[in-house]
Amino acid sequence: MVLFSLGFAVSTAWAGAGLDGVSAARQALVDGDTERASVLLMQARPNLASEPGILTAKQIAELVYLEGLTPRIAGLEREQDVDKWRDALTIYPSLRWDRELLNDKALRGYFEALRAEVSQREPVPTRVPAKRGLLRAYVDGVEHSESQAVRTGQHLIQVQCPDGEVRGQWTDLQKAPDWLDLCPNPVDLAVPTPVAEIDEFAMDDVDLSQGPEPLPWVEPVAPARVRQPLRIPDRTLWIGAGVAGALSVATYAAALAARAKYDRTDPPEFNAVSELDAQRRKTNRLVGTSGGLLLVAGGLSAVAVVGVEF
Repeated sequence: MVLFSLGFAVSTAWAGAGLDGVSAARQALVDGDTERASVLLMQARPNLASEPGILTAKQIAELVYLEGLTPRIAGLEREQDVDKWRDALTIYPSLRWDRELLNDKALRGYFEALRAEVSQREPVPTRVPAKRGLLRAYVDGVEHSESQAVRTGQHLIQVQCPDGEVRGQWTDLQKAPDWLDLCPNPVDLAVPTPVAEIDEFAMDDVDLSQGPEPLPWVEPVAPARVRQPLRIPDRTLWIGAGVAGALSVATYAAALAARAKYDRTDPPEFNAVSELDAQRRKTNRLVGTSGGLLLVAGGLSAVAVVGVEF
């Protein structure tokens, strides 16, 4: 029994490597072993990003599709598994429902509805750098250059480094990937990036396992901030004018009362010249304040009548 368990663990770990793990997981589902399929898929996901060659969209989407299908076969109904189907169809829109694994007409119809839904997902830029030397960048098996995008969702990005080594990483692209750092050795950016040539006869040899063409991406321009004009309500202006006018009258009255004190000579209000000068300065300040308030009242009234905007 111990030898059998050890042999099973070794075979499971061996089969879990990338594409072999996906194939082994599908066979486990054919055999009705959903638990083993789940383990194999869990192992295959990180290993798929470590495959030594550029994968196709179909190969990547199959893993994601099976991750969502396995719980359904096991009898679970979770929205997160449906999200896996959405991601799989985003990666490879031509993906077909696997009737051999689960021949459920209702689910198959739902799956087809998801195909139309994901085609409306918002684009997200892949942020491939314009200066990348001889590095080649791929998203779900499709080569990308600068100013391109894909639909939102989980994706497998891969780079083919200048020395030919392939490295990969799972990402939703919400944060810009560091494409150059995926290579173990520094990329020589002084080497010009080759310009991709358009093959006029490419349609004669279409690879049906490839994913959708990259979407064009233009950085959105921040909208210009338009300053809204400021208009003070007329009622507020009239109230302000009234208050300023009343204060002007009160201040002028105080100025007249102050002047009356140093105009008084019988008997005199002040006995020293310094006291008289101080009273005159006080009177002049009150008169100046009254005049200023009168100007404010007049200005507010004029604005209220004309309706000026600031």
